[in-house]
Amino acid sequence: MKHILVAVDKIKNAELLTSHAVKLAKLTGGKIWIIQVGAANPTDLLSREAGPQYLYDKRTEDNNKAAIFLKEFAQNLQEKCNIPTEGMLIEGAVIKSIKKIVEENNIDLVIAGHRKKNVIYGLFTENKKKDLIDELNIPLLAIPLG
Repeated sequence: MKHILVAVDKIKNAELLTSHAVKLAKLTGGKIWIIQVGAANPTDLLSREAGPQYLYDKRTEDNNKAAIFLKEFAQNLQEKCNIPTEGMLIEGAVIKSIKKIVEENNIDLVIAGHRKKNVIYGLFTENKKKDLIDELNIPLLAIPLG
């Protein structure tokens, strides 16, 4: 497992998820990619959905903050642990975006957080972890988030 992708859904979970990647990377001499997939922010008026401008401004602000955090977090992790690390925000669909990063960087393992949901919730939502496993054909390490 020399190429490890950490998929962070919420910034507050970044440290927990990357701690597992650091352990594996130290054992294998690997590299870590830390990503968060954010909602795409259309830049032209024709591709926008109907809605007030402040929603787009807020999404842009949130995406910019997340991108800065991920880059700084990755840089600090690299300096602290001496492991090659990259951090980035990707805009788009979760499964498609992660698959693209996996293919471009020959990722061997994806680490992602997992929250326990009840049965009713599962009936009405898609199972992104199952979809990831089906799409990627590489191991997925799901870390319980509580």
